Amino acid sequence: MKAVASEELIQKLKKIKLLIFDVDGVLTDGRIIYNDEGQETKVFDVRDGHGIKLLMRAGIESAIITARESKVVEHRAANLGIELVFQGAKNKVAALDEILQKRPVRLDEIAYMGDDIIDLPVLKRVGLALTVADAVDEVRDRVDFVTSRPGGRGAAREVAELLLKTQGKWDEILQNYLS
Repeated sequence: MKAVASEELIQKLKKIKLLIFDVDGVLTDGRIIYNDEGQETKVFDVRDGHGIKLLMRAGIESAIITARESKVVEHRAANLGIELVFQGAKNKVAALDEILQKRPVRLDEIAYMGDDIIDLPVLKRVGLALTVADAVDEVRDRVDFVTSRPGGRGAAREVAELLLKTQGKWDEILQNYLS
C-alpha cells in the first residue's frame, strides 16, 4: 500500500473529476445471493452511497463499469443518480473509451476503483488507480491507493472523503450538516 500523504498521491487526487467504480467486490462485498427463483440480490453500504452523492454534489461525477449484468445495479445506479453505467463490460477499457467520448475529461482526471485482475487494464490507464483492502494481491500491488476498508463495507466512502478533503471541498460539505 502506498502512503496516503505522498505528494504524488495528493497531486493525482486533486485532478479527479470522475470516479468510476466496479461493482462486485467494490460497491458490494463480492457475494451474490440468489433466491429460489434465481433472482439475484446484492448488498450495498448506505454510507458508500452517501459518499457517492457527496462527490456528485461537489462536482465529481461517478460512473460504473461492471463485467456482470444485474437489474440490482440498474436500480442502485438510478437511486444514486449515476448516469454512466456500463454492465456486461467484459472489455472494461472499451467502456472507459466510451466514457471518454461522452464526457470532456482526460485520463489523468479519472479515478477507477477495482478489485480483481479484470480491472487491471483500466487501472493502468487512468490517472488514479484505487482498490479495496480485500482486493487480490495483483491489484493491491499495482494501484496508487488501497483503502483500509473492504469492498462493500465503506471503501467507496473512504475514497469519497479522501477526494473531497484533498480537493478542499469537505469542510463546506460538513458545514451544510452543522448549520
